[in-house]
Amino acid sequence: MLTWYPANLRNADIDLEVPRSGDPAADWAGFVTAVSDLLADPARAEAVVTAGPDEGQTVARATSGFLIPDIFLHTWDLARSQGNDAHLNADYAARNLAGLESLGDGLQATGQFGPPHPVAEDAPVVDRLMAHIGRDPQFRGGATVDPA
Repeated sequence: MLTWYPANLRNADIDLEVPRSGDPAADWAGFVTAVSDLLADPARAEAVVTAGPDEGQTVARATSGFLIPDIFLHTWDLARSQGNDAHLNADYAARNLAGLESLGDGLQATGQFGPPHPVAEDAPVVDRLMAHIGRDPQFRGGATVDPA
């Protein structure tokens, strides 16, 4: 996110300065601040993307359509990789699932998502969303690292 999002913004003639310190937590905090500042500036938020997958959209629309869902989905990945539940908002998950389902086979054709994982039709919406993008909703990571 810290690299692809600023690269996409160049298609709207915006150079997003994201400070890099080498400390992942500090770099993430700097990214959040930079994006917040960007969206708080009406001229930059309403700039139109002129190329790439967001072509024709405003920066604000592209951010809400791609960056925010990406963070949402990877929140699940990070939580589960540590053996935790993500406790994601079901309404937001349902909106994302509907949007991704509307893409049909095109979603997997991008190469960015695996084939849908089987899940019951009555499974919780977060599980159905994650299964749709190729995650196993039952996955629980949390492998320990040998300190030696």
